[in-house]
Amino acid sequence: MASRATFTTLAIGLALASAAPAPVRSQVVGRGPAGQAAPPRDRPPAPQTGTATIRGRIIAADTRQPLSRARISLSAPELTDGPRTTSTNRDGRYEVGSLPAGRYTISVSRSGYLSLLFGQRRPLEQGKTFEVLENQHVDGVDFLLPRMSLITGRITDEVGEPIAGVSVRATRLSYFNGRRQLIAVATGSTDDDGQYRLLDLMPGTYILQATVRETWTVSDATGEHLMSYAPTYFPGTTSAGDSRSVTVGTGQEAHNTDFSLIPGRVANISGTAYDSRGRPLQSTSLVQAFLGSIGGNVTISLGAAGTVGPDGAFVIRNVSPGEYFLQAAGSQELVTLPVVVNGVDVDNIALVGSPGWSMTGRIVMDDGTPPAFSRYQTNVSTWGIGVLGAFTLGGPGRPQFSQTLNDNWTFSLTGISGPARLRVILPAGWMLKAAFLDGRDVADTPLDPNGGEALSNVQVIVTTHVANLAGQITDDAGGPVVDGTVVLFANDPQKWYENSRWVRTVRPDQKGRYQVTGVLPGDYLAVAVDYVEQGIWNDPDYLGSLRRLGKAVTLSADRPTADLPLTLVTP
Repeated sequence: MASRATFTTLAIGLALASAAPAPVRSQVVGRGPAGQAAPPRDRPPAPQTGTATIRGRIIAADTRQPLSRARISLSAPELTDGPRTTSTNRDGRYEVGSLPAGRYTISVSRSGYLSLLFGQRRPLEQGKTFEVLENQHVDGVDFLLPRMSLITGRITDEVGEPIAGVSVRATRLSYFNGRRQLIAVATGSTDDDGQYRLLDLMPGTYILQATVRETWTVSDATGEHLMSYAPTYFPGTTSAGDSRSVTVGTGQEAHNTDFSLIPGRVANISGTAYDSRGRPLQSTSLVQAFLGSIGGNVTISLGAAGTVGPDGAFVIRNVSPGEYFLQAAGSQELVTLPVVVNGVDVDNIALVGSPGWSMTGRIVMDDGTPPAFSRYQTNVSTWGIGVLGAFTLGGPGRPQFSQTLNDNWTFSLTGISGPARLRVILPAGWMLKAAFLDGRDVADTPLDPNGGEALSNVQVIVTTHVANLAGQITDDAGGPVVDGTVVLFANDPQKWYENSRWVRTVRPDQKGRYQVTGVLPGDYLAVAVDYVEQGIWNDPDYLGSLRRLGKAVTLSADRPTADLPLTLVTP
């Protein structure tokens, strides 16, 4: 007989969090001989069905009225064909059936309201998993969606006149690419009256930045000068460190957030640009990159460009104040350099291109045989380290970073620029065990070969010999706690890096039990924390602050799931 349960979540957490996206790369997947079907393990996975059902209702948190057209998405490792989605009816009700037993992540979104994950209580908190069993029909998985917060204001010039077409960004500090930096979470532009509206904001504190492409000429005793506007932060400064933050509450509007742009002289940038063989590159250009939510990026080209002469010399004229990336490209080589312009000409820049580096190798299981999963579930790439990090700037003649995964499980990565770590995405239950280059394991090592160098015969070893950890979260008195976040991280600080395979975070299910699956065997520390900001575990300093609170555990693939009860702490 099918079991039936009723569960109601009065979720009040708020977030717009998402995983740091990997850079968009081209990928070519090998196929079988012409006219022949691909081997079974190389075919896309078949849709997974089951006998469980989840039902619920989506309600507005402020009015308690049902919300139609809300979008619900369920994802779980058991859904190998991808997430299941549906929408609410006029009564705000939804139902997702034919689900296999598993632990699900449930997300809800609707225009005008903040997106929400099941079990989320606070801004930037991970959601909790929701466990369902075969033949189980769960009712009352309800969500209270809070209205979005917003910031409105007016942008003017230095004499108080409105400016149209100004890009305004709400940014916040987030750890990305080795440091805490400003990440844009909302973007808008001004109308003819200089008014702007920044929507879909979670409650929190933001730093506002405004930029515009506009130039004009002024005359003084020294002659005529071309002017422009520098990137300006609220309440009217060119320095983010001197800015004033703006705070909004749930569903609130921070209005009359007005400020004026700061003018400054334009400048010229000049120098030489050669490729790695001493030949002049073809062109130079300036781009301005703004990081998006959780490390995603928006790159805005300002159109400033120049050609490179036969002698390698270049000049880019009339550059507005601001921070840029100067690029020179040609002969399938590229060089990128950060440049700050503050009204004074930047001279004598020497740019030398690089063809990038490449890597070839093969993916095998730890017994030396080909992997026993579909290549559609695999991706081999690199994660950039350094000033540009994981995002890529484009330009004429840029060597295209591409990935090829062949039917014999050999792969090639070409056109990689700068230092990077190997990154392998695998299906649930599989882990990258090691990556050997000349007998040395480089799976956790930043790779930075000389431009044009090829790293060959890299053996990427994947495994299902993984460990699992589970347990109950309790309070100081030993009573069960159904909230919190478990952070599991390697005891070795050398393994604390961005997107490390040795660091995992999970939240407990509706019963207060947590489960970490598919972990590499080794020595770890585990700690249950009341609140953890999304992505902060990428910061080695944060993990260092948890070290004294962590409980040591050694995980092995040779035994069943290790049980480790954890007491909730508030660092």
